[in-house]
Amino acid sequence: MHSRVPRRRFGSTGLSVSEVSFGAMNLRRLDTIGEAEEILDYVLDQGINLIDTARAYNGTNGSGQQVESEVLVGKAIGRRTDLDEPIVVVTKGHGYTLDELDKDLSTSLNKLGIQGRGDLRIGSSAVRLVYFFHGINDDRWQTIRNSGVLDKIQELKAEGVISHIGFSSHYGDKKAIKAAVDTGIFEVVELPYNIFNRSLGEDGELDLLRYCSEAGLGIINMKAFGGNGMVPIFDSLQSYVNIDHQTMLNFCLTNPHIATVDAGAQYVSEFSADIETAVGERFGPEEMAALTKEADKISDDLKDICRECLHCLEKFSCREGIDFPRILALYSRHMIGRKVGKDTGELAAEYRQLAVDAEACTECRECIPWCEYDLDIPNMLKEAHRVFAG
Repeated sequence: MHSRVPRRRFGSTGLSVSEVSFGAMNLRRLDTIGEAEEILDYVLDQGINLIDTARAYNGTNGSGQQVESEVLVGKAIGRRTDLDEPIVVVTKGHGYTLDELDKDLSTSLNKLGIQGRGDLRIGSSAVRLVYFFHGINDDRWQTIRNSGVLDKIQELKAEGVISHIGFSSHYGDKKAIKAAVDTGIFEVVELPYNIFNRSLGEDGELDLLRYCSEAGLGIINMKAFGGNGMVPIFDSLQSYVNIDHQTMLNFCLTNPHIATVDAGAQYVSEFSADIETAVGERFGPEEMAALTKEADKISDDLKDICRECLHCLEKFSCREGIDFPRILALYSRHMIGRKVGKDTGELAAEYRQLAVDAEACTECRECIPWCEYDLDIPNMLKEAHRVFAG
């Protein structure tokens, strides 16, 4: 289908992808399945040709229905007969060992409804499947290197089970990112970068966005808006910095090393605004410098907050039953609210309504390895209880 959104070369994959792509993580946050179907149909109607999902993007929506992002994405593509180009489907899993990879990928293929070898299809629609090793860090990378999965994933690509090989990672894992790129195995990478945190880009000791791009990897930019938790926090920031949602997107689109920005919009109106930004003009050097200066008025305060990405819950649950992502989100909003002079009394009231509060934390620290932002969760819970229960 024709797209107004410009395309960019997707590394050395031979593909071109829309500058704005759709991140399907937030489908689980919607109230109904119908809302999820509506935005997926809209995305495909606009000619967007990359959709990003993951094996672990599951949950209960606002109507109490169990939601699996892969299932919804697969069904949306499968019911179309009008797609005139392959849709690039990125799915991410924790296949760090051979057994995990086999189970993870088999489940993803089934949930997405992908059929065939080489000529992959969902229903009558052609797709290109990119399998990602999700959230690699130093420990996970060592497991990946020693478990045999790198040989296996290359075999699966040669057999046509998948189309391309990728990985995702986060701010604190620069060493693992570079090591993975240097293998020459990976074709696609998904990394966080935004106007408030440019540490994997131009502000890093090594500009990893440039490094990956020059190595031939197609770069998917995640966290362009800072993460899910930035939505309520951004309401407070608007009174402090002159940066709006579309400025954040355009900042990332202006980076020449990024192939596509993964926009995790929840509603058609949000994604429509993202498309209008994508078809508009990019910032010039002077504008970029001014925006960077403006963002840095608050950027240091955003480093140690919870963004409600929920990656911590993909493979972990608290043995004490603490809804720690919710508590951390409330505490993070409190810290930013205090910074900009906003009353945060309603956050304390919400905290006191929780069935299990932060005082139940035994500081077992088993949650910490699953936080992609390396937050000291037990200490933050202790501080949250001090602030909200005092």
